Amino acid sequence: MIIELYKSISSGLKAVKNCKIYREDVPQNFKIPSFLVTIYEQNPTRGINGRLKNEVNMDILYFPEKKGEAELQEECWNVGQALTRGFVVPGFKIKNRNLKIEDNILHFMFDVDYREFLEDTTPTMQTMLENTRIKEE
Repeated sequence: MIIELYKSISSGLKAVKNCKIYREDVPQNFKIPSFLVTIYEQNPTRGINGRLKNEVNMDILYFPEKKGEAELQEECWNVGQALTRGFVVPGFKIKNRNLKIEDNILHFMFDVDYREFLEDTTPTMQTMLENTRIKEE
C-alpha cells in the first residue's frame, strides 16, 4: 500500500509543480528544483476482521532553484501556498497540513490515513460429507 501512496503523492505533486521527485533519498547529483518525499513516522493499529488502520506522517521537502536569499524564501512560500491549496492525493485522506522553511528548504508536512484489509484465505469450516443412504428400520 505504501507504493500506491508514493505514486499518488507523486501525481499530486506533479499537478502542483512539474519538477523532479525523489523518494526517501537524495542522489549525489540531484537536480533542482525538486521534491523529496519522506515518511518520518507510521502508526498502524489493528481493527476487526483483519482490517488495519494506518496513519503515516509525511514530510515533503522542496528544494528551490538557486537564487538570492529573498528569492529563495519567496519561491518556497509560493510553492507552499500552491501545495496547501491544490495538493491532493487521489485515494487517500490528508489531514494536518503544515508548512515551515528551514535552511531555505520548504517542509510540507501532513498525515495520511488509510485502511487495509488483509484477506484471510484459510477456510473457516471444513467441508461436510453427507450420507444420504440411510436405511430405515
